[in-house]
Amino acid sequence: MQDLLGRLTALDPDASETLKVVSYFDALVERSVGVESMLRGAAVLSGATVGQRDGRQIMRVRADGVRIDPTDPGDAWKLRDSGPDAVVWIEREGEAHTNDAMILERLALALGIIRARRSVGTESAVELAISSYAGADERVGALSRLRLAPGRYRVVASLPDPEPRQQHPSAIVATRHGLTRATILPDDVAAEDAWEGATELRRGVGTTVDGGQLPESWSSALIAVRLTTPAEPTLAAADLGALLLVAETADPGVGHPDAAALAGLDARSLDLLDAVIDEQSVRAAAVRLGRHHSSVQERLTALIETLGYDPRTSRGHARFVLARMLLRLAD
Repeated sequence: MQDLLGRLTALDPDASETLKVVSYFDALVERSVGVESMLRGAAVLSGATVGQRDGRQIMRVRADGVRIDPTDPGDAWKLRDSGPDAVVWIEREGEAHTNDAMILERLALALGIIRARRSVGTESAVELAISSYAGADERVGALSRLRLAPGRYRVVASLPDPEPRQQHPSAIVATRHGLTRATILPDDVAAEDAWEGATELRRGVGTTVDGGQLPESWSSALIAVRLTTPAEPTLAAADLGALLLVAETADPGVGHPDAAALAGLDARSLDLLDAVIDEQSVRAAAVRLGRHHSSVQERLTALIETLGYDPRTSRGHARFVLARMLLRLAD
């Protein structure tokens, strides 16, 4: 497939884009994502709102991956059958884009495959259990299908591969940040113990909640996994404290000047600032970086002038930590 895609890109860019659509939906089907994730993938791919009506249930997902109010399409959009009493559509203002028809076709086929799998797989139940848009009854039913007894649980967000141990229900979900694995764990099971030999796997551990509140845990897990680093591959949302509240309310489309200032620095300067903050000493930071104390001090003085504050002061430390977090969330 990749070889064919490379050849088509050279010969016919439009044809290669069509093949990318096919490959994209094939990947989602292979990963056994749920209905909402499939619609989110189509919306992000098309750059427009995508909807589905299945019987009386309507679901719409915006181009940025956010689920919005269910509105019946009526005759406003071109509909495509996706199953018995089911249709999908793209809410495109103006002329249709080149691949709109292909996206609808592949989406309809993928949703048909999901329906066929729904009765035998746990993936759709996991997605329902963590979805903030599912009704309370739907989530209760999903927990029952997963055989999760009443209790306290956490959702872990990680890369699609590797899979956790078989006893822990998980599913791959299409999020606005890419394909992410959601794994539901009892609160007495450590995230590191749920995977075999995956010590370097980056994981965001959601807050501990009752079974009916798993969407809250999933939301916090998605924030935590985006804040992980090679030095800290597993991060618990609970350890963020009040920073979690800031992260939840931060608008990724609106950059704060402090975060923008950090974004303008090179990686070497960021490493220096991180070392100074972590070590709480210029001399210790110099040792960690393998640089001379005077050169680190000189560069830090220049960076303080660039930032407009000293990250070693209590207020400056708070500003830097928040700016660094916002920069990672925007990445």
